[in-house]
Amino acid sequence: MADYPQKRRPDVVALVAGILSLLVAAAGITGTGPWEVVDIRWLLAGTAVVAGIVFLVASVRNSRASTDD
Repeated sequence: MADYPQKRRPDVVALVAGILSLLVAAAGITGTGPWEVVDIRWLLAGTAVVAGIVFLVASVRNSRASTDD
């Protein structure tokens, strides 16, 4: 049998840190902070929507998984 390489998942912590560093760099270059561009209420609402979608997708994926009990 041929050995197939495992699919690698992205490192979530490194991805978030990279995105945050890009945002800080963009704020430094433009001279404006993210709090001046984005209303914090919209940011919180968007985060809640994304988290809800992620939780729904995770619950659907877990219910399809086969169990070997």
